[in-house]
Amino acid sequence: MTGKTLRFVNFLLDSGIFFILLIFFMLAFRKRIAIENMKWISCALYFLYYFLFEYFNGQTIGKMITKTKVVSISENEKLFFIRLFIRTLMRFIPIDIVSYLFTYRGLHDLISMTTVIKLNNKTT
Repeated sequence: MTGKTLRFVNFLLDSGIFFILLIFFMLAFRKRIAIENMKWISCALYFLYYFLFEYFNGQTIGKMITKTKVVSISENEKLFFIRLFIRTLMRFIPIDIVSYLFTYRGLHDLISMTTVIKLNNKTT
């Protein structure tokens, strides 16, 4: 599996995992959080899922399964925190998912100057 197919599989895995986690969260806090506030909490959890996993591991759970990792394409690693923050914010723009129809790297990759690489067996 390579290229757009791999990226699509990462997206499907992460989306499925996120929604399972979200359902458990919603069930656990259904009596404490008003249903009208759940959409904002869901957005915050979505942001945290991607940002925290990619910041601390370079990988979300989906990327761990497919043995891929997020890396910066610039040499300045000091800005990686900011790049990941921008990358994660860009996921909220509706045209981000459509951007894969035109390029291998999605809008969130292009603007944040990051990319996803396949890990070889020696680094896993």
